[in-house]
Amino acid sequence: MNISLYIHIPFCRSKCDYCDFFSVPCGKKDISDEYVSALCREIDTRCRSNNIGVIDTVYIGGGTPSLLKVSQLETISKTFRKYTKVPVSEFTVEVNPDDVTEDLLAMFQKCGVTRLSCGVQAFEENVLSGVKRRSSGKTVVKALDVIKNNWKGIFSADIISALPGQTEESFLQGVKKLISYKPEHISLYSLTIEDETPLGKAVLSNRILYDFDKADDMWLLGKKLLEKNGYKQYEVSNFCFAGYEAKHNMVYWQLKNYIGCGAGATGSRYGDDGVRFTNTENISEYCSFWNSEGKTIEEAPGIEEKLSLEIQSFEFIMMGLRTLKGINLVEYKERFHREIPEKIKAIMHEWAKNKRAEYKAGLCFSLTSEGLLFLNEFLRQII
Repeated sequence: MNISLYIHIPFCRSKCDYCDFFSVPCGKKDISDEYVSALCREIDTRCRSNNIGVIDTVYIGGGTPSLLKVSQLETISKTFRKYTKVPVSEFTVEVNPDDVTEDLLAMFQKCGVTRLSCGVQAFEENVLSGVKRRSSGKTVVKALDVIKNNWKGIFSADIISALPGQTEESFLQGVKKLISYKPEHISLYSLTIEDETPLGKAVLSNRILYDFDKADDMWLLGKKLLEKNGYKQYEVSNFCFAGYEAKHNMVYWQLKNYIGCGAGATGSRYGDDGVRFTNTENISEYCSFWNSEGKTIEEAPGIEEKLSLEIQSFEFIMMGLRTLKGINLVEYKERFHREIPEKIKAIMHEWAKNKRAEYKAGLCFSLTSEGLLFLNEFLRQII
């Protein structure tokens, strides 16, 4: 069986005000060997139980994976490599600019990492400090210089538009600065205001005034600048030079099976017996369970969700339409044992007529670059 593997490292030195991902601040403490031991035991157990023969892609995210010690990353890498007969086609690790050093990059390459994903987010000092980012403008530039001069694999970078305190001019200067380092892949995210984050609460209470229309305009300007410099949009928020699409992320967008390991990690198996499992976010409980002897995978603490074919068919459309490639209608029929519903076909025709989509009857359906801006509207129409 072929599979992809997501590994979660839920620790950060500090938490950014806008972040809604599961992570816990650890201050100056190192990531414990106890957590890494539990993580590797889970990887072992899930790979064995799924009879893994090939691991296609591996993604270590967080949190802040760049806080891992050399010995810890080596242990994790050796653990999953036991279950693949061929080299992993893409091995990605996320890094915070503050952690980037020549030694860190050398350690990544020694462990077989092929793709580096650096959370740049912004260059402006006031903007970074305003959302409690650990990195400063100076450390961001320093990190990019180290990566440019030392990293031999694929380089991917994230940048966010319309952070509080950001002007159109300062944002575009940041995008230009990032482009000058020629990362093969850039994720351009429009800031999402999540209600339960410190930033979300500040916006909801009007302690921070936020112009959502202006934010949308700023993202569009960033998109145009990337495209002007040779980056091709292939997904809602992702741009790259030809051939450098993120293989692991395509697993999610194409609804392929993947295993999630680590506290708070999610894994999904699709098909007639589809299921999604999310591990407990209680790190003590997670470590206690996986470091204990005699436990079965069925006892693992977390939440299991059965995925009916109805749920999977909607997710297939929702995730597939995030990409400019869109959805294959033949594959839809093979997966769900039926044609696309007539109601959805009619909406597809209408969107194609309005130049927001391309529809090849019986073959594929995709939104245009303009249509991607209205993806949520399309999904509301088909529900």
